[in-house]
Amino acid sequence: MAAFLNVLEKVLTWFFSLAFAAILIYGYMRWSHHREIEADPWHQTQKKNTLEAYQAFLRQCLSCPQEAAARSALAALQRQDGLISQLAREHLPERSAIALPAFSLDGKRILATWGRGPDFWDAETGRRDSFGDKTFAKEGGHLRVDALDYAPNSRRIGTGLAGREGGRLMMWDLSTEAMVGSHVVDGYDVKTVIFSPDSNWLGWRGDGPIGVWNAQSGKFFRGNHEGVQSIAFLDAGGGELFFLTAGGRDLWIWEAVTLTLIHEVRIDSDRTLLGLSYDGRVVVYTDGRVLEVFDTQTGAPLATLRDLEGDILSFCRDAETGYLAIGTRSGFLYLWDPKGSPLPIGRIAAHAGPLEVLACGGQHRAVSVGWDGAKVWSLEKIAEGTSPDRRKDAPQDALKIPASERSMPRRENN
Repeated sequence: MAAFLNVLEKVLTWFFSLAFAAILIYGYMRWSHHREIEADPWHQTQKKNTLEAYQAFLRQCLSCPQEAAARSALAALQRQDGLISQLAREHLPERSAIALPAFSLDGKRILATWGRGPDFWDAETGRRDSFGDKTFAKEGGHLRVDALDYAPNSRRIGTGLAGREGGRLMMWDLSTEAMVGSHVVDGYDVKTVIFSPDSNWLGWRGDGPIGVWNAQSGKFFRGNHEGVQSIAFLDAGGGELFFLTAGGRDLWIWEAVTLTLIHEVRIDSDRTLLGLSYDGRVVVYTDGRVLEVFDTQTGAPLATLRDLEGDILSFCRDAETGYLAIGTRSGFLYLWDPKGSPLPIGRIAAHAGPLEVLACGGQHRAVSVGWDGAKVWSLEKIAEGTSPDRRKDAPQDALKIPASERSMPRRENN
């Protein structure tokens, strides 16, 4: 009996020793696995569950397994603070990017290009909303577009193209899908085109010349004016239509229908020109994280915005409110009232990389373009956002403007 108990004691001792060792090994493995999970970037991103966390993850995620999940989670959070849609790219060639966006006047449709021809998107859903396969087509494929604009009456589009001996202006009628006309710009590629508020004139600029063209009447005016970086039309009221050109500190005001120089304004800024607003009301200068806004008719400074997160790359002006949407290199989209606040009234982490292009449209909408796609935003919702760095006392009623007072909102940085 004593021998049996002795053997049993040894067996139990070995059993408990092995069991304890197994528990230790299991505990260590669980602890290591927990540490591994805690150190995993995707786990940390989900744990934080913020726009900035998902944006940071996507910047490091190059076709990683969690990319689709991260984009879905990011979009869900952004919709709470202003995202309306993301423009579809499934029908475009691989790695192609959407560029040169412009809204229809009502803000419901977006015209843009991917380099080989213009396309249309529904702003509400982000789906492709083309007028037809024949639009902009020619023998051998679609035209390559280097400049693009949507007429305010939404009935025409204007394009600028490069060529071997110079550029070309072209205009299409959307109801018939027929080309209204074309005009050669000898010696220079066309870099920018822009419609006048009455949709009759197409302003353009090259590396040297600038000009205006009326496809219906056939009138074409050209001026050789070196250094122009941005153009816009300005409806001054009373039947006066001006064509504005800006380069460096200089702003030139032309009579649009004759291209006669009326006035030259010297802007008092040491910063770099960012561009004219599409409606021609303001001209904007920037230097890193600082933005300066000037009135185009007087050259007087209106306001200065400082210390944004990331260098400023793009802007557009909501013509109904005068608010500026501002894009930065770090992917943030800011909303600012130059007349009412020294600080932004809204901010959202919009893109995982630089926010390179912004265009404003009707219904207080804006479309932003980065390397991770093109997104449509509600400026009203951004102003009403709940992020900690947003002002709660922003004048929201300023975004509600009667239809009778509304003017044309469009793309900037011409």
